Order: sequence, then structure tokens, then C-alpha cells
Amino acid sequence: MPQKKGQTGNPNGRPVGSKNKRTEQWEKLGEAISTTHTERFNQCLAKMDDEEFVKAYLMTLEYFKPKLARTEIKGDVEVSGIKQLIIEPASKKDKG
Repeated sequence: MPQKKGQTGNPNGRPVGSKNKRTEQWEKLGEAISTTHTERFNQCLAKMDDEEFVKAYLMTLEYFKPKLARTEIKGDVEVSGIKQLIIEPASKKDKG
């Protein structure tokens, strides 16, 4: 028989707000990269030529800084004597 809404089959399960093991592992890896292994990582980056460096840097950065959504400038509009620039998210067809 299905559970009632708001009930669980395991009332003593994981507490609300606690992190799963995968999340904890990912956070530990990020911490190790950003503290313990920083010097070694920087040494490896220093040995790369410019093109390799940029690729490695950007690939690594994606894990720690989210990419911004593309925006599209539609034009300016005057409202109450004040010009406003309208910026909207780019349509899905523009993404490539």
C-alpha cells in the first residue's frame, strides 16, 4: 500500500539537510585541490605552454565557478525620461 503524503518508509532515515557521501567526497576533493595540491598544480601549470595552460585552467575553473548564461541585448527603452537597456537570456536556438 502506498505511503501517505509526507510519510516515509524509513522514519529514522538521513536527517533533513545532511549531505550524501558523494557530495562529501566531492567537497573533500575540491578542498584538497584548493589547499593541499595547489603548489603541485601550479608547478604543472607553469610547465605548460600558453595554449595548454589556458585549456587546463578553463577546464579546472568550470568545476569551481559556474558559467554565466548568455544574454542578448534587445535595445534601449525610455521609461519616465530614463533610458533603460533591456537584456534578456539568449534563446535556446542561439546556443551552440
